[in-house]
Amino acid sequence: MARLVCLAAGCMLDADPFEVAEAAALAGFDGIGLRLSGEHRLDEAGLVRLRRRVDDLGIVVLDIEVHRITAEWSLPAWLIDAAAIVGARSLLVVSDDTDVGATIDRLGQVSDAARAVGVTVGMEYMAWTTPSTPAGAIEMATATGVSIVVDVLHHTRVGAGVADLDAVVASGRLGWVQLCDAVSPVSPVSPVSPVALGSRASEVSRVSPVALDDLIGEARHRRLPPGEGALPLRALLAVVPQGTPLSVEVQSDLLARSHGSGERARVLYRAAASVLR
Repeated sequence: MARLVCLAAGCMLDADPFEVAEAAALAGFDGIGLRLSGEHRLDEAGLVRLRRRVDDLGIVVLDIEVHRITAEWSLPAWLIDAAAIVGARSLLVVSDDTDVGATIDRLGQVSDAARAVGVTVGMEYMAWTTPSTPAGAIEMATATGVSIVVDVLHHTRVGAGVADLDAVVASGRLGWVQLCDAVSPVSPVSPVSPVALGSRASEVSRVSPVALDDLIGEARHRRLPPGEGALPLRALLAVVPQGTPLSVEVQSDLLARSHGSGERARVLYRAAASVLR
């Protein structure tokens, strides 16, 4: 495939990071993501060994997950250092803090600290995070200098479409795209329009608690491999520049139960390839 295509951390939270790297490389992926904040956490010696193994396999570490900005917040120095040791290109950040000003301030601090060790920061938007829309993400990325991570599932579920993704691309802040599929193209959230970050409360109010629980459950447990659902993947990818990395992000309880790490990686690589042809 012409693009850099990586296997996201969420696809293999049940595997150790060395197994993730080896399965991804054997399947044909160009790189991996790792959840060093949780399931894939390693000590410093393990990180050094993993970097050597990744280099030997000829793949890259696209991103390290995940730093969450909350009301009780401190700079994630250990996670930033871990990203640098393993040679990751980026650190993925999301904000659970509804205070927009605090999120901007803290995101800027994380970005500055990461940049000092050669790591960029990618910020992801979801229906339940700050920001929660592509327009809000563009504003925040412009204010802080971070890149925007577009997960096609979250993008679709907040009512955004091709034009909204094209706006992210036009902003020059697109970092990478997370690729998966889902059973329905319909969003439980009202379609969004470009709104200022200060109006975020009106965006969140459109998501009922029941819809929000379903969105979270779908994202963490019921994703489908690319091409096996109803999301408009080809239309979305058509506006993504060729040089933009893709990360196949399929958190699926069913896939994890039915396939070991090696076969799971092969299934996901073949699925991504079929969409990218």
